[in-house]
Amino acid sequence: MLLLRREYRDGAEPPEIVLLHAEVTRHGGPSGPTRRFTRVAVPSDPPGRRVAHLPLPEPGEGERILVRYRFSTVRGGEERFSPSYEVGIPSDDAITDLYRIPEEGAGNLPAAKGRGHFRLVLPLGEGESASGPFRFGFGAMRKKPSPSLCRAVIDAGNGPAPVIEAPEALAVLKNRPMPYFLYHVSADGRLRPDKIACARITLADPEGDVVSARMVWGDPAWRATNLSLMEAKGYAPGPGAAGDEFFAEDRAAFLAAREAALSLLPVPRIFEAFVFGPSGSRVEYCFQVVSRRPAGGFEVRWRNREGGGNWVVTL
Repeated sequence: MLLLRREYRDGAEPPEIVLLHAEVTRHGGPSGPTRRFTRVAVPSDPPGRRVAHLPLPEPGEGERILVRYRFSTVRGGEERFSPSYEVGIPSDDAITDLYRIPEEGAGNLPAAKGRGHFRLVLPLGEGESASGPFRFGFGAMRKKPSPSLCRAVIDAGNGPAPVIEAPEALAVLKNRPMPYFLYHVSADGRLRPDKIACARITLADPEGDVVSARMVWGDPAWRATNLSLMEAKGYAPGPGAAGDEFFAEDRAAFLAAREAALSLLPVPRIFEAFVFGPSGSRVEYCFQVVSRRPAGGFEVRWRNREGGGNWVVTL
């Protein structure tokens, strides 16, 4: 697996949040579906720069990976989108921004159909060193634990514990992601399992003025930050679906279609999404909503816990 680094540079007025939206396609071999990613660009050194990493498949003989991406920012209630950019893999334009995570065989197990990946800090056992190489992988609940499931290697150097990409689920039952195990092996050679669980988070919209709802979530230290688009309960599949928001060619048409579909749902409307992580861990989260202004146009607002701060859920 490859990681492609993309960088955003703040201007004179730094945004409150920066997101990277990318579509990844393969050319010259088995095409497969286009994969979409939205990643939070996090502050990096030197100050004023933000970085996000995109997981990419390694191109085979004669293959080329095309990444089409753009950034979005929010500041003072306004959301802005950058022009779209393209980069091919392999190419001289990308070679200095590519990082390889070695994988054995066919690599780690993929996410279930319709589910994506999330970022998390690799959970360490008591007394386990945070430095050096780690092998990691995933297995179903009934799968016999084995180091052979750990098919990817990431080097944490001198620490801290590395941030990895993990599937939201390996299987889904009645629209709910099912738990599975994350396994890892560090320098001491011990196989350590962690059950990956989820929690369903809801946001109520009693007035019916929310057009788009998003949830920003991560570990309490915010080393691994994620963003999930929240869908309204009862929203019928079709134009204006939440998952298409950041990839719509005509944003005005998308928002119009979404408003029309939402108007058919009774209020209060309930928006929902899942957070993921090791069982027993704590996840912090807050919301970002897009609402129509009475005078026209749209406004992006943050919603935090009453009195300030983020909500917390234990998985």
